[in-house]
Amino acid sequence: MTQVPDDAKPALDMLRSVGGDDMLAMMMQTFLQFAEERLSKMVEEANLGNINEVASIAHSLKSSARQLGALALGEACGVTESAGKAGKTELALEGVGAIQREFAAAKPWLKSLAGES
Repeated sequence: MTQVPDDAKPALDMLRSVGGDDMLAMMMQTFLQFAEERLSKMVEEANLGNINEVASIAHSLKSSARQLGALALGEACGVTESAGKAGKTELALEGVGAIQREFAAAKPWLKSLAGES
């Protein structure tokens, strides 16, 4: 099993206490699918220069990532959302790359908790 970051464990423990491992796996599966779709759309919107849409997508990922313990991903989403809302195009576009990197880093342990290899 892939190593889950220590900072993710409190959120994961709380979710397990509510619904057990089966619910946690289902939430991870749903998030992974949702995140893949939203990241693809975010890159597309960034390439078109639609920074408001980039900010909106970052917002939609932020809370879910944090709830599932992917705190670095949630933080990258928060920074990108704020930059986009403030009209800081360059910072928002850099944020898209940061979100992609953080998602790639979290994906192995998210998939392991989802029951995927």
